[in-house]
Amino acid sequence: MNAEKFKKSIRNNYKGWLFVSPLVLGLLLFTLYPTVSSLIYSLHDTDLVHPMSNFGLQNYAALFDGSNASRLFLKSLGNTLLYAVVYIPISLVLTYLLALLLNKASRAVYVFRVIYYLPVLIPGVVVGLLWQDILNVQYGIANIILRDLFDTSFDFLTSDHIMATFIAIQFFGVGGGMIIWIASFKSIPQSMYEAAKLDGANRLQCLTNITLPMSTPYIFYNLVMGIIGSLQVFANAYVLTGGTGGDGDALLFYVMNIYETAFTQLNFGLASALSWVLFVIIALLTLVVFKTSKWVYYGEEM
Repeated sequence: MNAEKFKKSIRNNYKGWLFVSPLVLGLLLFTLYPTVSSLIYSLHDTDLVHPMSNFGLQNYAALFDGSNASRLFLKSLGNTLLYAVVYIPISLVLTYLLALLLNKASRAVYVFRVIYYLPVLIPGVVVGLLWQDILNVQYGIANIILRDLFDTSFDFLTSDHIMATFIAIQFFGVGGGMIIWIASFKSIPQSMYEAAKLDGANRLQCLTNITLPMSTPYIFYNLVMGIIGSLQVFANAYVLTGGTGGDGDALLFYVMNIYETAFTQLNFGLASALSWVLFVIIALLTLVVFKTSKWVYYGEEM
């Protein structure tokens, strides 16, 4: 397109450009600019106060040189991957089963859907504060109940138990995934179930031969979003541990490490390098999921 045609296109479509301009400006200012800036920071030593210096890959090399930064990088990456490997499959199964139970049309079911979804509306910071109080050894309601029933208390936040405790806490937000599964069930034509019943299929056969295959696009979506979300877990874990990562950094997640590196140590170059490494990890895992998605069935394939 030459300059004249471009100007003519702008004149003919200026109203459309005006409508999309807030979105375009927002993407440029709050997405593209920070992304490019972080890449530049990752190649320099900077605290955002003094001028950038020492252009090179020293921030990336520091992640593997055996220093304290390297130790925290490996520890936080290991914790995050452990959390993702445990949490993602269990949450997919639990939310799917919950949606199956609540996939009925009745007032009682609607009430339960709302009850299960309500915890999703609570901000992550508030969730962290709530569980910090609930699990407190001295005055937490969980230990009050244990002392009343079994005359004992339990420290849920020690290095040996804090990861399991945190994963269990996360399951109180299963209502978010439940809504997506219910939407997937509603998209399945009822005629398929009616035809299967005429052929003598029972509920289990309908589940394995109709519901599961027809739900695979949503399984794929939840899997991808679960990977992205699990590798970026931050707010409730940060608040639960008071920003320390727990005893022995047992709950130090990757994004917590980025935050501490940037805003406590003021090492924005290293924090930006950590962010780009996380971006690459998420991109590679997502690419693997897409490349192995032949099990996903779409409408035109059925």
